[in-house]
Formats: sequence, structure tokens, C-alpha cells
Amino acid sequence: MKISCLQENLAKGLNTVSRAVAAKAPMPVLGNILLATEDGRLKLAATNLETTVITYIGCSVQDEGSITVPARLLKEFVINLPAGTLSLSTEHDILHVKSDKTKSKFNGINADEFPELPSISFEKNYVEIDPKVFALTVSLVAFAAGSDDTRPIFTGVYINFDGENMTIASTDGFRLSEKILKTNGKAESFSAVVPAKTLLEISKIYSGAEQNVKMAVNTTGNMVFFHADDTFVTSIILDGQYPDYKRIVPKESVLNAIFSSQDFVEAVKLTNIFAKEGNNTIKVRFDPEGKIRINTLAEESGEHESEIAAEIEGELMEIAFNSKYLLDYLNNVKTEKITLKTSGNVSPCLFQSEENTEFFHIIMPMQI
Repeated sequence: MKISCLQENLAKGLNTVSRAVAAKAPMPVLGNILLATEDGRLKLAATNLETTVITYIGCSVQDEGSITVPARLLKEFVINLPAGTLSLSTEHDILHVKSDKTKSKFNGINADEFPELPSISFEKNYVEIDPKVFALTVSLVAFAAGSDDTRPIFTGVYINFDGENMTIASTDGFRLSEKILKTNGKAESFSAVVPAKTLLEISKIYSGAEQNVKMAVNTTGNMVFFHADDTFVTSIILDGQYPDYKRIVPKESVLNAIFSSQDFVEAVKLTNIFAKEGNNTIKVRFDPEGKIRINTLAEESGEHESEIAAEIEGELMEIAFNSKYLLDYLNNVKTEKITLKTSGNVSPCLFQSEENTEFFHIIMPMQI
């Protein structure tokens, strides 16, 4: 292989595909990035066998070829090179990189040892999502997924397309997020559960995309594909039936409260300073007279109470929350006003915003 390309394009491409490199690769080649010429461009690819990222950059091709090179080393090196034209060439399993004032050799592994890349098609059955909407949706939903690998289905994000709208949801059994969004495209209905960590990386990859993000499920239903601009991503689909989370969504409420998001997050953050010294429990007291009191008692460190104004309909009620769950929600939602509804102090609490009625979050209270 012998090519020339711009440093900034190669650095961007390496940064993109390196998101799929395993932190602890079970095989040396999985810690590498594939570089290969294809149709007059340079293809870069990385995989951890669950997620694969492929991107293309422009280059001038003198000789066709391919090689795999350690991802961390090559990425760090290229990022620190000055802007300009780079010459890349291979000799056996060695990659030579030359710039105006530098020349380097990277020991690689033959490209034949790199796992076969999946076949990706978006010709017939796909949906399109605005990249900014996609990134926002993932940020609102993925944080509620679980991290317990003994219950793998809870570590995923549920995606359901009904032919018109797409529902994206996640839950760890103690909290739940759901967002409904409009899509374009020509896909038939489908559903898939994608690992939450993978979806977060995918949203970062496409956060600055110029084109809509295309999404499709393969014909065997075990992989999901994404594409925008010159970058393709594939991910496994988790096995198993996603839980029927709709059954915990409150249908009636005896308490309705509307309050300032900024006031509430400030109060929760102050209270959490004490709560995290104990078991992360804070109590929120809803007073129909128009007050919310947020307090905690930590035996070793002390106690704290904050008060904010609110519009409250219903009975006087005190609810105990895990402060971490509250802060996870508050740090991800961007809204001026929050609406809370519940049918009891140990019943699921539904949080919504006036600006984004297609999104809701539920937190299960703690036992007082």
C-alpha cells in the first residue's frame, strides 16, 4: 500500500473508529485499526466483535494494499503531528508514515487476520433520524439503563419502530426513560435492544454529522446498522424479551407538582452533599400550600433542608428518593419547568417537561 492523505482527515478518522477498539482485546489484532484502500479512498475500521466502526477518508492512492496497526499508538501519534500531507506505505507488516519533517515505522499485523467486516445495506429498509435529535434522545434515555451484566437485557436500550414513530426506552428496574421521535425513511416495523454503552458511542460519532443518521436491522434480526456521511457502525442486538415497562407508567395521580428545574437541581445538589455520606436517601415533601422541602439526615455528617416554591395540586405527601437517580435525570434534561405526578408516596413518580412532552422519566421511590 502506498497513499498520501491530510493529517487532519486521518486524525479525525482514527478518532472515530477507535471508539470500537476493545479496552482489553482478547486477541492482539482486535487492538488494531484496519487501514485498507478501497475505491480510491482509505478505509479505516475497528471492532470489538460486538461493535464495528468503519469510516472512509479521501486520499491519493499510488498502490493498493492493507494492514492493521495498534490503535492507541497510531491515533496518539497522528493527532500530535502538525497539519499537512502524510505519506503512508507498507512493507510486509510494517507501516511507514512520513511527514515533511518526520518518518516513523509501526509494527503491524497482517490484514488477513482482522475479523471479516459485516455486509451493510441501506437500500430498502431503513429509517432516518436527524443527528442532533438522535444525540439528544440517546442522552435522555441511555443513562437509565442498567449496568448489571447478570441481567444483560437491562443494559440495553429498547428501540421500537411502528412504521411511523420510533420509541426509545431504557430501564434498570428502578428508573425508566422513554422518548418518542419522528423519523423519515421506508422501513417496516421492527424492534431491537442495543447495548446502552454502544448507543452512547454511536451518538457521539454522529453528533456532528451533516446527513441524517440512517438506521436498519439486518434480515436475521441480530444486528443493527447505522450510517451517516462516510461512517458506518454496526452493533449486536441483545437477546431476550424486553420487559413490559408500560405497566408501571402512572395512569392516575393524586399529586401533581410543577416547579423550577434550576431551583430543584440546586436544592438536590446541596442535599446530596449530606445524603452521599449515608445511603443516598433524600426526602422530598410536597406541601399543597406551594412549597417543596428537600431534606436528608446523615447520622455521621449532619442534616440539611432546602425549600423551593411550586404549584401543587393534591394531598400533603413525602417521598424518599435515591439522590443519584434524581441527579442523573436532572443533569440530562434541559427544561425550565418540571412536572411530577404520582399516585402515592411509594408509587412510581413520573417526571415530564412542558417543552418536551414526547419524553418522560420515572423513578421508583425508596421505602421510608
